[in-house]
Amino acid sequence: MSGHLKVSKYLVLATVIGIVAGSCKARKEAETVTVKTTTTGTGTTATATVSTGKKEGIKKFRDLIPEKTKVNKGLFNTYKVDGKYYYEIPDSVLGREMLVVTRLAKTPANIKVSNEQYGGEEANEQVWKWEKHDKQVFLRVPSFSIRADSASDMYKSVKNSNLDAVLASFEVKAYNKDTTGVVIDVTDFYGGDVAAIGIPDELKKFYKISALDNSRSYIDTIKSFPINIEARTLKTYRSSESPTDNSNGAITFELNTSMLLLPKAPMKPRLRDDRVGFFGQSQTDYGTDAQKAEVTSYIHRWKLEPKDEAAYERGELVEPKKQIVFYIDPATPKKWVPYLIAGINDWQKAFEAAGFKNAIVGKEAPTPKEDPDFSTEDARYAVVRYFASDVENAYGPHVSDPRTGEILESHVGWYHNVMELPHHNW
Repeated sequence: MSGHLKVSKYLVLATVIGIVAGSCKARKEAETVTVKTTTTGTGTTATATVSTGKKEGIKKFRDLIPEKTKVNKGLFNTYKVDGKYYYEIPDSVLGREMLVVTRLAKTPANIKVSNEQYGGEEANEQVWKWEKHDKQVFLRVPSFSIRADSASDMYKSVKNSNLDAVLASFEVKAYNKDTTGVVIDVTDFYGGDVAAIGIPDELKKFYKISALDNSRSYIDTIKSFPINIEARTLKTYRSSESPTDNSNGAITFELNTSMLLLPKAPMKPRLRDDRVGFFGQSQTDYGTDAQKAEVTSYIHRWKLEPKDEAAYERGELVEPKKQIVFYIDPATPKKWVPYLIAGINDWQKAFEAAGFKNAIVGKEAPTPKEDPDFSTEDARYAVVRYFASDVENAYGPHVSDPRTGEILESHVGWYHNVMELPHHNW
């Protein structure tokens, strides 16, 4: 081989490697470059192949979560490392059903979509189950529109036609220190445009929203408590129309997603009788004695159990094991707080007719000094929310266990102009 050919070969090879190496800086570090050279009588040909490397494997816990990282202990231990949020999911709660409620924590002014206008209103509600499969964790969404009792001969058939949807999947990043749980990265999930934990479709259509703008969005906090996790986000959506200023080209919301562990042993449901005025839910039931599918309905009710069962059986008024507590929104004008509390307490008479005393009570929300973790969006708490609205209205939605109808919390909406109603209707 002539000296000229050798020089040409190395020049070509060096040039190709330089170009490929430069382009690889913009690629993921996991990619590898293979250069193949072929020498013929007319010269040298160099071919570069870029291939994606193997996925990052499961790390040791200490390599993923540094020793000094602050742990937020609760339903899932949560960690924040270099801007990323991690869930440590115990094996003991894999497969458990969890109620998930997403609320609009703060909204822009002049929203025109009904029931999605004010901070505190509900955006979406689902039940989630976290399931592990090999080296992944899947987030499943069960449906309760059709059912059959687990002891029924129809149970298996119903399950075969009622498959839980997969909302999201996560790679297992590590096992916890004693290998009784897995660690996953939930940053992209909570920070992304996931319909289940974002603004409702009605808002997107009304304001002609095209996409989430990640550069103007972020996860504010993710906090874990014994039976729930609260995730707070700010999300900015690209929009050709705005309730405030079209020149922004966007609309921004703060959202709060509560994930609440449902009771392992569900409350016994009570069938609804249309002659009595209860809110409720309906489902198609294949597990009844009838030789056909029947639509059954459960009432929505608080789970009140007597502290003293013997006294209750004797017909005496007794206190419940768990009192119904409604907190007054801290945003409520102070002069109205005592009257709202008195209005809630007036309902004690109604519960006395059912054998319970002090069953329901209104309270001022704790201050940040008294309870820094208290949030009106927390799915554990029933709240009377105060809306800065010129609408003459009030309403009282609640969140219930879709398996049984048990009321878990309620968010009463109290509009600033509600006292105009008596002038028109009372």
